[in-house]
Amino acid sequence: MPAVTSAAIDVEGVRHAYKAKPALAGLDFQVPRGARYALLGPNGSGKTTLLRLLRGELSPSAGSVRLGTNLQIAYFDQLHEQLDPAKSVAENIGAGSDHVTVNGQRRHIFGYLQDFLFTPDRAKLPVSILSGGERNRVLLARLFTKPANLLILDEPTNDLDAETLEVLEDALLAWSGTVLVVSHDRDFLDEVVTGLVVFDGSGGVREVVGGWSEWERTRGAEAPAPPPPAARATKPDVDHRAAVRDRLAASMRDHLRLNPAPLDGLLASITRQFREDLMAKVEEARILIR
Repeated sequence: MPAVTSAAIDVEGVRHAYKAKPALAGLDFQVPRGARYALLGPNGSGKTTLLRLLRGELSPSAGSVRLGTNLQIAYFDQLHEQLDPAKSVAENIGAGSDHVTVNGQRRHIFGYLQDFLFTPDRAKLPVSILSGGERNRVLLARLFTKPANLLILDEPTNDLDAETLEVLEDALLAWSGTVLVVSHDRDFLDEVVTGLVVFDGSGGVREVVGGWSEWERTRGAEAPAPPPPAARATKPDVDHRAAVRDRLAASMRDHLRLNPAPLDGLLASITRQFREDLMAKVEEARILIR
């Protein structure tokens, strides 16, 4: 079982190998109480291994994973969460009670389920007839009724419709405990998290304050300056397109003043002038390339 710390999570010098391949190589980071952190990194970079260490399913080969005092963990993995399809939404959430305790507050089951877009009538329906999006909302509603002050969510945004995703964001923002989430949803991370633990793919991590956008800015600031563009042939300072437009306008004015002609004759003159200017520009480009 992980040891105890004053922070919610304290990972110090953690190393762990999977099939002789280092999955974690000297991890050091803390998650403060009440923070909402995301684990970010490519598949196979060690995120799942770290979650298993936090849950006590694995022990590090070196270093320590310490959890805060009186910390109770609720883990959410929607692929493995189960509902009783024969029972109603309210029965799946309240286990027969008319009230639930959420965030330290006692609430009536129907009032609580309205936060997850279930009207009282809808909350009385059996889970078996619900849509996929509604079932996901039931799973999330049940998560926040668990007696916990640390929520660990593994890819919670997968397969969520827009309404359910917004419900999840609101629920996490209202949550008073600590949150650790694995997600690659950029908008979700910007809306919800206060910090990132970014896995580098080589067994190490770094901490970033803020969400995805802050991580992008950090990476951009640290990236080397791009090389200067290759030198190009010197171009004349004249804006050729503007010059062509000026000459065409002058041609039109002269033509109308000296020889008012039918419109088709004027258009023919403009076309001829434009063709001559275009051929002149082609010849000029050939000279520059030589």
